[in-house]
Amino acid sequence: MNMKKKAISVILALVMTASVALVGCGGSAGGGGGGGKATAETLQIGVENKGYGDKFAHKLAEAFEAKTGIDTMVVKSNSSDWTETALLAGPKNNDIDVIFDINNLAMKNLATAYYVDGYERAYADLSDLYNAPLEGYNTDKTLKELVYPYSLSACTWGGADKGYGDGKQYFVNWASGVEGIVYNKSLFAQYNLSVPKTTAEMFALMDQMKTLGNGTYAKNADGYEIYPFSYSGKVNYLHYPQMVWWAQYDGIDTFNNILQGKDANGNYTAESQKTIGKLSSFGIVADMLATENGYADPNSLSYSFTDAQVFFLAEQAFMMSTGDWLEREMSTNFEGNMDIAFMPIPVNSDIIANCTSITSDAQLSEVISYIDGEIAEKPAYVNDADLAYVKSARSMYCSEGNQHICYIPAYSNNVDAAKQFIQFMLSKEGQEIMLEYSYGNMAMLNVDTAQFDYYAKLSNLQKSKLSVTKDATYVGKNYVHPMYYAGGMEVCYNVMEMSFGVDQKSGSYKTAKQFWENEYAQVASRFDTMIAQAGVSN
Repeated sequence: MNMKKKAISVILALVMTASVALVGCGGSAGGGGGGGKATAETLQIGVENKGYGDKFAHKLAEAFEAKTGIDTMVVKSNSSDWTETALLAGPKNNDIDVIFDINNLAMKNLATAYYVDGYERAYADLSDLYNAPLEGYNTDKTLKELVYPYSLSACTWGGADKGYGDGKQYFVNWASGVEGIVYNKSLFAQYNLSVPKTTAEMFALMDQMKTLGNGTYAKNADGYEIYPFSYSGKVNYLHYPQMVWWAQYDGIDTFNNILQGKDANGNYTAESQKTIGKLSSFGIVADMLATENGYADPNSLSYSFTDAQVFFLAEQAFMMSTGDWLEREMSTNFEGNMDIAFMPIPVNSDIIANCTSITSDAQLSEVISYIDGEIAEKPAYVNDADLAYVKSARSMYCSEGNQHICYIPAYSNNVDAAKQFIQFMLSKEGQEIMLEYSYGNMAMLNVDTAQFDYYAKLSNLQKSKLSVTKDATYVGKNYVHPMYYAGGMEVCYNVMEMSFGVDQKSGSYKTAKQFWENEYAQVASRFDTMIAQAGVSN
């Protein structure tokens, strides 16, 4: 890792005082792109210049125009609400034909008939794109067959079997939005540390990290202590692994039911929120943040997410929970191919309680080694049911790709050209452009990433992301269901960091169980209202 000639303390001070409080920040409002001055026939592409930048949109527009002859231009903004403003401006005041969004209010808008005045639905139906093959992948599979189930669900508006919506697709995911635990490979190698396979191993590792400097914290080249992990008290980045640890314990189907307010039988009930997996996941985060454990810098609660990222990249922490936008956001402070990587999310050690043949964390770790292909023979003690359960847990990874959606306003005068552009963006040629110009990002397509020419040039971080998420079972918020977009159902209603990371003598401190009970109480107190607002029933 090469750092520009700035003192770490200066960088931290600057970032603390001038940080931008946006997930995936950057850029200013403006226009320009793949075409000249706009006319009524110009295909206009709108992009929000944040975590993945806007350069990819310009490059896509240029390549699409060269390929099709369709006049194309890009309009960009860094405003968090510009997409809604543009959409509601209507056909007389908005000429943007394709919108790359990162703030998924779309299902709520879709469910609101005539959300855009004069149009029953706010967005153009893209179902025909899902039933067509994509160009360049040497397969007859359709888009519907190539996207991850998580992506298909995020872009499909209910259906007859869901009790709401029409089962059509009005959006495509344009970014995988992968989040997880990133670690400094150089530091791990320097201190001969192994990537943990289970959460018990993770805590043992963090305890070890506190002793690497002759019984205390090791120090980096600038004399700063190296903590086990870095976090921000101002954003909930620890929700990324927390959701995975929750789903690992309860199982993905139960997890998704919970996000709809449903129990195991599919009935709407507040009691659905009191699962052991949810409590277990809070317990892991509570132990990570407990001040007496000393796993993070004591000043972490005051850090913004950019502060925490600088802290990590300055080699003052071995690990951090963050997203695949990290390199782009930190590119002004750090340069070069940083030796950092995503690790597979450690499996929640508490899942042993749900197994009949795995009785210790050592056995769980060995089964994971078999699943990962590190050992050839299946451990004799593990039965098929437990192996399948652990394999499912190991496959889970967090994504907010379901809020990175691309769509066409229903009133666009260029719907056919806009659909061609989206198909181009999803084609192999388009995804080559995405990989190169959006920091290794690509759509949620389950295709072999090694087939892309640009793959060899990706950073260590982005290669690791594509590796750990191959054939992933994605976990994330449920933007699709009415209980979320209309009822107000959330993954979490309170800030874990501000409950678990404060001094235990503080009045705001909560144990994992207290936090879990408080979360349930908030849902239970307004569950009937949520049901009514969502318009669902048992």
